[in-house]
Amino acid sequence: MWLTALDDGWRILVAGLLLGAGLPILFALGVKSLAWANGDLPGTSRNPIGRVLAIALFSVVLLAIALGISYIVAHGFGYTIGFDGMLPTISKR
Repeated sequence: MWLTALDDGWRILVAGLLLGAGLPILFALGVKSLAWANGDLPGTSRNPIGRVLAIALFSVVLLAIALGISYIVAHGFGYTIGFDGMLPTISKR
């Protein structure tokens, strides 16, 4: 019983860190990458890799937001979202 509770506890901790603090950290890194791309950081020059990195980081954040909104809306209409494969699937309850 205790092992099950600990197993569930670390999963909740990881999800909380990823969704609670992880998305704002990714957004902040995207902003910093844009500054790196424009040469706005002290002691750096323009770097096109910063723009590519910023686009990738912002895409991950937007994807997580879209997935969260679709999860809320699907449950409001009586659907469930399953994560059995690579892509989420929406099905009627």
